[in-house]
Amino acid sequence: MVKLPTWDTPAWRLARELRPLYAAVNRVHELEAIPDASPVELASAQRAVAVAAVELTRLVDAMQLFEAG
Repeated sequence: MVKLPTWDTPAWRLARELRPLYAAVNRVHELEAIPDASPVELASAQRAVAVAAVELTRLVDAMQLFEAG
């Protein structure tokens, strides 16, 4: 099991593969902190988190297949 960096880790310290997910999560956190944030914008940011998570999962799966083969 890999221990992930905290969410407030600067982007330049993250592995390139983690940057999209962390940026998307941080954007959601920023929007949630704004009392009058647009629900549409928040939903869009949440979808971006889901997309980034799927992409990271695909990358990990591909790496596992490569290492197993």
